[in-house]
Amino acid sequence: MNEETKTRLATLLDRYDEEQSGTTLHAQETQTTQDALRTSFGQVRTAVIRPLMEDIGTVLQKRGHAYTIVEKDASPDAPGTLQDGMIAMYMFPSRSGAPSTTRAFGHVPHIAFRSDPYWRRIIVHTRNVTPPYGGLPGEQREYALSQMTAALVEKELLQVVEGMLHT
Repeated sequence: MNEETKTRLATLLDRYDEEQSGTTLHAQETQTTQDALRTSFGQVRTAVIRPLMEDIGTVLQKRGHAYTIVEKDASPDAPGTLQDGMIAMYMFPSRSGAPSTTRAFGHVPHIAFRSDPYWRRIIVHTRNVTPPYGGLPGEQREYALSQMTAALVEKELLQVVEGMLHT
């Protein structure tokens, strides 16, 4: 191999190694940021969201309504894809007669908070009415983690309860 080819090959390989180094660094930084969001969301879920859900659920229960809170940590699914952490509150209005079973969860008023580390946001999905067959699936809003305050969570929860009770 002549010197010009060696030099050109070395230059190409050096450039490639630089690009790979930058890609690896970017991937590590992204993973660190995503892990931080998952951890922070777990803390907000425990310190803010769940206590407010329990407080509102207790009031609902005293008035004859039922509720269930379902919580999941981020974990890999069967193929190994990481599923994000979430917390959801399912509400069963006393007039509906719906049993508190997982079978009925998709058909009752609910609110769910889930982390989305890829886009660095928190997704809030709500449904405040029991949908008719083929009804609308509910609403979805997105927030930055910094927006997940007690006031915002209370507001979101109250909107679902208001819709559930049709007030």
